[in-house]
Amino acid sequence: MSDKEIRIEILTVSDESIKKIAQLHKLLFDKDHFTSIFTEELLLGYFNLLLKYSQFKYVAVADDKYYGYLIGGVRLDEVLSNFSNKNFITLLFLLIKHPKFLKEKFQDLFRKIFLSSNKSTAKMRLFLIAAKHNEHIKGVGKKIIKQFEQDLIQNGIYLYGLSVRKHNSNAIDFYHQLRFVEEFQTSKSIYFIKNLKKI
Repeated sequence: MSDKEIRIEILTVSDESIKKIAQLHKLLFDKDHFTSIFTEELLLGYFNLLLKYSQFKYVAVADDKYYGYLIGGVRLDEVLSNFSNKNFITLLFLLIKHPKFLKEKFQDLFRKIFLSSNKSTAKMRLFLIAAKHNEHIKGVGKKIIKQFEQDLIQNGIYLYGLSVRKHNSNAIDFYHQLRFVEEFQTSKSIYFIKNLKKI
């Protein structure tokens, strides 16, 4: 399968598309990401809420199969806070069952309460992206980001940001190639920003 066969479409919010995105997420996302241990039901709820409130959502499709997705928007952290509050007991049990995430969440909470944290200057965030890539499938991530950026410009939005885990060297290299600029770092993540007027 060549890159030419991959097309980027607006992701419609339906039970079928949410299920496909959740399956792709399970397959492609780092195992150190808390959502990697979500049950199928919890992950479907997570994506249902994210897609409902995100302003930009895309899927890379070929032969009716999904090969990547991108979710972007503003104030999606608030959406996730609401999700966490609604599913507090379930998430607490997951944390207890997987203590490595418990330590991370306590550190996040401590930083939020006691330390002044940096905040990105970009309100628009590329919140989640995942793309399959191998010798047969190439350029999916770049294609999705290109579509996202074109739509941002059409909507008069020229600045957006994202964050990536520090250990994810492939993703960091990828964002450098796409001319993202490092904005700041936290203990576990690097925050990048991109000004579309400068490209």
